[in-house]
Amino acid sequence: MNQRLVWRIRQVTGAGFVGGLLLVGFGLAGISGLLPLSIALIGIGLVGTALRHHLYGLLDNRAFAAYLTSLPAGPLVAGLVLLVFSGASPGELQTLGGVVGLLALLNHLLRPIYGLVSLVVTRLSHALA
Repeated sequence: MNQRLVWRIRQVTGAGFVGGLLLVGFGLAGISGLLPLSIALIGIGLVGTALRHHLYGLLDNRAFAAYLTSLPAGPLVAGLVLLVFSGASPGELQTLGGVVGLLALLNHLLRPIYGLVSLVVTRLSHALA
């Protein structure tokens, strides 16, 4: 499978897991989904994503490096979910965190399907060219 595709899938999975954990953590702490919290998380996520190039090369393993560089995007995911569901109760934040985490897991489990689709599209494009 295309290595860039694998890298992006791992980054989306990692960001989703971190975002889900943050939402569940805020729910367990009894914090409701307020607009200032979502703006703060989006700001932290944007700054972290802009500075994540410093994380490249810390690990020799490409799989772990993909997950490591996706960690700063987790607050951005959590902030965007909070922005959409502004005013959510702590229990709802836990549920939203669980849904975001499940979507990240689904993305991880669908990697072979993505690879198969990528292979079919590549072979068809070479056959038709």
